[in-house]
Formats: sequence, structure tokens, C-alpha cells
Amino acid sequence: MEAVLRVVPVVGETTWSFVHRVAAAYGLDAEDLTGEWRSANWMQHKDRGCAGGEVLLDEVAQEQLARWCRVRAGHLARALPSWAAGPQALAVRDGDRRGGDGRGWMRWRTGVLEWGPVVFGCGLCAARRGGGGQRVWVYGRPTGPTGSSSSAKWSTASVW
Repeated sequence: MEAVLRVVPVVGETTWSFVHRVAAAYGLDAEDLTGEWRSANWMQHKDRGCAGGEVLLDEVAQEQLARWCRVRAGHLARALPSWAAGPQALAVRDGDRRGGDGRGWMRWRTGVLEWGPVVFGCGLCAARRGGGGQRVWVYGRPTGPTGSSSSAKWSTASVW
């Protein structure tokens, strides 16, 4: 797919939400955009629209998504809390035959277990960043054991 549109992530957005917004910008469903990627595990179709669902991407899928949205992977890594976990979660293990053919890999998981609760983000913030008017799902600010946000795993500071 030739990238012609720019879609910028909202800081703290789930990767799966961002995939939905990039697909919507091109008039596609998220499954159409990810159709060439292989899945390392299976998720029920009904759960794919769940706000708490998350997708981890390997390096190939990350580079493809970065090209489709016209945002550098480094910027995506700062904005999407789960971005860095993808390559490690999909690393080639002994006896595994992944990769080599240019097709990306993805792994489904529940994001709230690692990055905090998922809430609907600001619609105006998402609209000004592109994405075809799709709702945006973001991780609520994680808190430490005392309820403070001092142990947050990601920053809400702007990456732009």
C-alpha cells in the first residue's frame, strides 16, 4: 500500500487503537490493514473490538505501520506504551521459523495487565491527528502501589 496520509498517535494510545485509526484513514478495517501479517496466537473475532485488547508487533510489522501512517518508528515508540514490547514478545525462539519473507508478525494480548486501564481518549485530540474520526483508546495513567503516579511506566509529555 502506498502511504499518502499522515496519522499521528495520541500519547498513551494502545497500538491496536492506532492500527484502527490508520486503517480508517484509508477507508479500511483494521483486519484489512493487518491481513498480511501472521498472528502468533489467536484472538476471538468478537474480542478484537474490545478497548482492552492490544496487539504487539514485530520489527517488520512496526516498520510497515510506520510507513502507512508516515510517522517514524522512533516517534511511535515514544507515544505507544506497548510498542517496545512487540519485538521481544515475538523474538525468534529455538526451532521457530519466523521471518525472512517480509511479512510481519503480531501477538494479541490484554493490555491492561501491563500498561494500566484503557479509557476512551479525547476525540478532538484524535481528530486533529487524523484517522477517519475513529475513537481513540488510551491507557489511563498507571499508578504505583500508594496510588501515586510516580511509578508510571510511560510519560504523558508530548513527543512532538
